[in-house]
Amino acid sequence: MKYTALINDKAYTIEIGTNNTVLINGDAHTVDFRNIDGTTLYSLLMDNASWEILAERSGDEYRVLIDGELHVVEVQDERTRKLAKAEAKIGASTGEFAIKAPMPGLVRGVTVNVGDAVAAKQGVVILEAMKMQNELRAPRAGVVKEIRVNDGDKVDQGHVLVVIK
Repeated sequence: MKYTALINDKAYTIEIGTNNTVLINGDAHTVDFRNIDGTTLYSLLMDNASWEILAERSGDEYRVLIDGELHVVEVQDERTRKLAKAEAKIGASTGEFAIKAPMPGLVRGVTVNVGDAVAAKQGVVILEAMKMQNELRAPRAGVVKEIRVNDGDKVDQGHVLVVIK
């Protein structure tokens, strides 16, 4: 699977290979990454260089301390990256917009009501797909005009869930 790591607004494409190989922006590296203390202390061997790392995760964000230097890294898998790009595109527009199901699934919750003001990136629907719950968020601020689903509804990809104006 491919991942994108964002560090200081610079994107790195990371692909996990076989036999301890990792491709970073297409360049192959030999990597061994192991947890040392069962919590936040790790050992990283990369291309015969060694580092001791402290790493803490909060959602998709990692705070990584290497050689006394703190790095904030946002990691996204391919699906999350595509959803973020789609949200940014929708968020740039004006007028009404519909939040649609990005995949078939089961509605596990609607966290807004008609008439509610929503902020950009506020969660509006929880959609379960492939045994994972995904929070779908408003790409920009607005007011909820319509809610077209209820808890427990099965939806197909592209089904309109909520309309925001």
